[in-house]
Amino acid sequence: MSAVLSIKKQVVKTSLTALIIALIVSSILGYLAIKHEVGELFDATLIDNTRIIKGLIDSEHTKQNWADLQNSLDETLLEHIDRTDQRFNGHAYEKKIAIQVWTREGDLILRSASAPNHALAPLKEGLVRFDGDDYNWMVYTVWLPNKKKWLTVAERSDIRQELSRNVEASLLLALIIALFCAIGLLKIQLKKAFAPLVELGEKISQRDFNDLSALELPNSPDELKPVITELNDLFQRVDSSLEREKRFLADAAHELRTPLTVIKLQVEQALLQPESRQMILERLLASVDRNQQVVEQMLLLARLEAGQMLIKSSVVLFSALIRETIAQLMPLAFKRNIEFDLEVAEIGVNGDSALLLSLLRNLFDNALRHSPDDSHINIRLFKENQQVVFEVVDSGVGINPQFLGEVTGRFSQGGGSDVGASGLGLAIVSEIAHLHGMKLTLENHEERGLMVRLVWQSQ
Repeated sequence: MSAVLSIKKQVVKTSLTALIIALIVSSILGYLAIKHEVGELFDATLIDNTRIIKGLIDSEHTKQNWADLQNSLDETLLEHIDRTDQRFNGHAYEKKIAIQVWTREGDLILRSASAPNHALAPLKEGLVRFDGDDYNWMVYTVWLPNKKKWLTVAERSDIRQELSRNVEASLLLALIIALFCAIGLLKIQLKKAFAPLVELGEKISQRDFNDLSALELPNSPDELKPVITELNDLFQRVDSSLEREKRFLADAAHELRTPLTVIKLQVEQALLQPESRQMILERLLASVDRNQQVVEQMLLLARLEAGQMLIKSSVVLFSALIRETIAQLMPLAFKRNIEFDLEVAEIGVNGDSALLLSLLRNLFDNALRHSPDDSHINIRLFKENQQVVFEVVDSGVGINPQFLGEVTGRFSQGGGSDVGASGLGLAIVSEIAHLHGMKLTLENHEERGLMVRLVWQSQ
């Protein structure tokens, strides 16, 4: 398992590596550029000095005495004097030049003390480089037309190299200082940048586990805002989940307390009245069946509200699901002589067949419970304006209009009497319809009973 590094260390490490690489590359490129430019500058200066010397020596109006000129050179050019010598009063970067004058035949008639006895370059005009035993030279040679001589002026290249190295060293020192300043500023900026993250951690650590309110960091950077948003969404989902659990426990306690008491009383009555035990046990069985249905529907509704149902969506024939559900409920309908009037088109729907069967069973069961004996339940499935419409109309007394908006709630009886319903059927229908993109409406039919209407887009 790889070691976990802090983001701050990773940023510092990456930034430091990038800065060092940039420093090395810029130093190399800077040294090469400085070396080239210094060479160009020294070459131009060498040519200028040569032309000045040429102008002084090659004047047609001046009679030169080569011996006097030699003495002047010896007194003026002190390259042979070491810098540590007390007589040295020049500059560390002054140009160490050498001067030679040659006849056409190749005889040396004039040279400075720094110049060797041999030619530093071929006796032809131009700028060339000469590699000597002690020093390397840049040599510029010109022809003196009036004196009929060759003038050679050379400059030691070690001064150029020293100057280039010193300039590069100064530049490198400045870059290193800038590097340390950049690292210091980077650490300060990182500390400032990570301050909201540290503040977020402190806010979370200081929270009570029951505190699921939204986090507030008004000065948080843009990169941290998605994290805060997702944390707040998570808190909201956890809070909703806890509220659902509390509501489920409260509903279970409310709905099961009375049936359990009744069951206990019926058991006690059966023990005290052996002659009525059969009748009491039948009532007890009916109570258990009803409570079992309530528990199953409560669990189904809790899973639907929590989004824990795994929907296996496929194209199913909705009309076939209607017929299958009615077939399951026919024994109850025959017992009370209730008929299902079907007007169903063959229409498919994209959804989970098991959940859709539960939706239909709750709708039809609700209609059966609220319809009187010897009545009809009308069921229609048709298309209208690119939409599919499904209607269930029972023969009951309908619902008080003031309770129409509440009957899809948990344990709601619509303001009417309890007819054996759990009060969860329409709540389950509402949740399943929502999962399948169906619009659920309830209204009292103009002639009789309650009309439940589902509408969704046609495939």
